[in-house]
Amino acid sequence: MGDQRDHHPTPLGNWLEDLFNKLFYQPDDGLCKNTMEEEISPQLKVCINGQRVSREEYDQVVTEARRTYNISVQSSRELLASPDVTDQGIGSVAHIQTFVLEDKKTGTQRTQTSLTISVIESSDRGKQLNELMEIILDQ
Repeated sequence: MGDQRDHHPTPLGNWLEDLFNKLFYQPDDGLCKNTMEEEISPQLKVCINGQRVSREEYDQVVTEARRTYNISVQSSRELLASPDVTDQGIGSVAHIQTFVLEDKKTGTQRTQTSLTISVIESSDRGKQLNELMEIILDQ
């Protein structure tokens, strides 16, 4: 069995990291909105900290987070990817990210860590996030 430290990011893991960057870590709201429309499945299934979230609720979570905070990534690492991702470009990927939320009004900062397991599928638009399971905690 291989050591986790030997795991190298896959093209699909890089795609997912780019998706997270466009949703949360860059300042252009138009790019975020376009990304939500193009790269997230309309049938997205989400579970955050054990609570089911609808696609519409997830869109609201992203929009509210962007409106309230400046978000900057501290670290991001792909943990595992399903074995076929390099061949087909679809599959499952697990990531862990640590990021800082800076309140836009008060300047108060807090750090959070998020572990995600994501399922990416192919559609007529290309790759789309289809399922997201997330555990997110304040540090």
